[in-house]
Amino acid sequence: MPSIVTNGIRTHYEIHGSGPALIFASGLGGTGAYWAPQVEAFSNDFTVVTYDQRGAGKSEHPAGPYSIEMLADDLQALIAALHLDRPVLIGHSTGGAIGQCLAARAPHLLAGMLLYASWAKSDAHFNWCFRMRRALLEGTSLEEYVHGSALFLYPPEHVRTHAERLSPALLASVANFPARETVLHRIDAIMAHDASAQLAKIQVPVWVVCAQDDILTPPYQSRLLAEGIPGAQLQVVAQGGHSFSETETDTFNRIVLAFLSRIGLAHTDLPVIEARS
Repeated sequence: MPSIVTNGIRTHYEIHGSGPALIFASGLGGTGAYWAPQVEAFSNDFTVVTYDQRGAGKSEHPAGPYSIEMLADDLQALIAALHLDRPVLIGHSTGGAIGQCLAARAPHLLAGMLLYASWAKSDAHFNWCFRMRRALLEGTSLEEYVHGSALFLYPPEHVRTHAERLSPALLASVANFPARETVLHRIDAIMAHDASAQLAKIQVPVWVVCAQDDILTPPYQSRLLAEGIPGAQLQVVAQGGHSFSETETDTFNRIVLAFLSRIGLAHTDLPVIEARS
């Protein structure tokens, strides 16, 4: 994975394929590796860019505090440094929050945006979830933290049927886990996020996507996002949890392709999944 200095930190990124640019921004974990199924699916027809965020993966982990606005600064600097011409942003959870800030402040920077399992403003439910994750991080082993966090990401049926694969992968992630203080800074940034007053400034095409059984950012969060962004479309899928790009990969990829087709960047013979306004 190459690296480049952007906004004062060294940022690791990957570029695959050629064609219209898609840049993928991850959730709390913040690593580009999260998007491996999408890299494989879209790099034949698009320039697919993934990256590790500040405080995540192989990018630098500077001292905090962090904010979503700071992470948006980082992404804006990366887009400029890589000379990406109006990429489409696909943002998961925290990545979607980053996209909200970026699109509101720089409306001509992006060609479109798909906000997946994201939220515009923290509320009691959201903060209670992250209070629990903070408590796990501060008071237990990293092994227990990654397993506890997984319960927020995956629906029960997926955990039941994939535990033998999931658990070793979660344990392996501990070897490269950031310092606890760094993750706490990222959690603080997430809990402080409030873009509700900025949503009306977003002028790019937006598709808001979530799963009905997402317990971390429930569907009402996506409805509020879609209601606040002019012209935004809402798509709610039946199942898949907070990480349904992983648990229901084919469904998620079809939605991305339908969105790209809707904004004129792709042609597909697949039935278009209708979104709701």
